[in-house]
Amino acid sequence: MMVRLVVAEGVDRPVLLDLSYDRADPYAVSLKFHMCTDATVRWVVGRDLLLDGLERLAGLGDVQVWPCRDPLADRVHIALCPWPKEKAVVVTVSAQALRAFLRRTLALVPTGGEECHLDMDGAVHQLLGGPGESRR
Repeated sequence: MMVRLVVAEGVDRPVLLDLSYDRADPYAVSLKFHMCTDATVRWVVGRDLLLDGLERLAGLGDVQVWPCRDPLADRVHIALCPWPKEKAVVVTVSAQALRAFLRRTLALVPTGGEECHLDMDGAVHQLLGGPGESRR
């Protein structure tokens, strides 16, 4: 989807954003920004944070999500702050498109069913694995 990336007060630009979801990491959504160059920037945020942000201000720290004040605008803002002393970058996305994406994730893994999709044995094996073992 095309989104607006606000990089400074009053300065914004269109950026292509890919959202992805994997049942193997059921609490997370990946946001992959395709910058005007060949570079991409990837952030991983909580699915529940995005769901909550559709309705009200959600999040603390480096990621916050909130709906546009104008209900007719049908937009959601996502603030990403990569470093504590840097200004946040604000991404404005279509609330309708985000809602549709999140509905598809909920069809795959309903809220409350996430733990059934976690591979805890695999995660422990990765954490305790010896040197040279694949970290995926």
